[in-house]
Amino acid sequence: MGSILGSPCLLAQEHPQNSKSSSQSNTHNQAEKKAIPEGRAALEFYQDKALMGKDAWRLSDTVLKYPVDPVERLRPLFELGDPFLGNGPIRPGIKTPTGQMLQPWFLLFGSFRSALQSFEQDNRQSAEWSNRLDLHGNLNLSGTERVLFSMRPLDSQSGNTTGYNFEPANSDGWQEDFNARLTQLYFEGDLGEIFPGLDPTDSHTYDVGFSIGRQRLQLQDGLLLNDIIDMVGITRNSLVFDGISNLRITGLYGWNHINRGNNDLAHNTNFHSADLFGLLTEADTAWNNTLSLDFLYMRENRDDSAWYVGAGSTQRFGWLNSTFRINASIPEHKESQTVGRGVLLLSQLSSTLPHTDNILYFNTFWNIDRFTSSARGPDQGSPVANLGILYGPVGMGRYGVPLGQSIDHTLGTAIGYQMFLDGINSQLIFEVGARTSSQSGRDESAIGFGARYQRVFGKRHVLRLDASVAEREKEEISYGLRTEWMVKF
Repeated sequence: MGSILGSPCLLAQEHPQNSKSSSQSNTHNQAEKKAIPEGRAALEFYQDKALMGKDAWRLSDTVLKYPVDPVERLRPLFELGDPFLGNGPIRPGIKTPTGQMLQPWFLLFGSFRSALQSFEQDNRQSAEWSNRLDLHGNLNLSGTERVLFSMRPLDSQSGNTTGYNFEPANSDGWQEDFNARLTQLYFEGDLGEIFPGLDPTDSHTYDVGFSIGRQRLQLQDGLLLNDIIDMVGITRNSLVFDGISNLRITGLYGWNHINRGNNDLAHNTNFHSADLFGLLTEADTAWNNTLSLDFLYMRENRDDSAWYVGAGSTQRFGWLNSTFRINASIPEHKESQTVGRGVLLLSQLSSTLPHTDNILYFNTFWNIDRFTSSARGPDQGSPVANLGILYGPVGMGRYGVPLGQSIDHTLGTAIGYQMFLDGINSQLIFEVGARTSSQSGRDESAIGFGARYQRVFGKRHVLRLDASVAEREKEEISYGLRTEWMVKF
């Protein structure tokens, strides 16, 4: 039986009447193999003709040159240990007392951004040369355990930056914010990998991920929470139920470095001594969508305690990509500057136009009453910062947000068209946006137009140009113009 299974040619000899049909089938299969899907044309399998009589499915032992020129590995700023995305033998590991094998290696990487930017609003103009450096150090101990730290040594979240101010005249001159502050420092790992002896056959539920330290937390695409806080989180992933292919559940507790509110008073923002408790869930369902449901409770001694809940669904209807979200903030006592009572509805629709890679998008929001995020970093803008380029901050210096004022009792939209030029090396975005108050008697309507062009140079450099114009009810027209050069390393 073993020799018959190992030699398909013997089967053809024992059944000669099937040889012709088998030969025709093989010829048909070979013809089908020539129609390789695009993107895999460089991958070919070669059979050893000398051994065809013994084993028709044997692959050749001859080493052939790969038909595509190898891509040079992009090296980080600094690396120690096994090269990142490199090839060759892996260094031997270090066995811990728990039985885990550690293979430490370290990376230092990041980006440098430098921009000339000018923004005018309400007859107040700011013009500056602003710089931002993001440094990240990643110490991988194994495939699941690592320590990561981040720094912004040239600027801070509050808007202070290293560079030169041209306007206003009363604050012109050289500005600096050199610092050694850590913006992130945390450790993450997996209990099942740290203690492999607990489940040698990997058949139980000890694969529990966890992280502890100062880290970024972003919930509901940044609507419900978008901040860097001191926290600990425990995650159970890959849970399977009827109708759910993957369920992830996370419990978290945060205790420090928490910025409350919607950045309406960003210049007065300071860290609150609050306690954050959360239960986060996300599931891939049989309805071909991804559902998320998050519950948060913020406890604070100044009667600013509140409950927060967010739900979202991402799916595709034929040619239409869609995401719908609903978020609510519920004060435990009365409303305050940092805690409001309200519901935020968000809809994001997009589609790739036929025969192109270009994208048309239509995003809307409605803040019923006064929804506030549970926590937002000072440089993260309003809860709807991801609605479009007219609503999002640039993340450096004093450059304003064209449609970025308070969203209390407000509904708004952003309609844009993203074009890809020269393959994927450059892109151009045009966007028009508008917003208005949902309360009668409030003249806070605004309309704006924005454009963004980005182009890659080489493997590390990106040129970005931004321009915007916006008009608000009973206010002067605002303008924005900036040029940015970014280097990734």
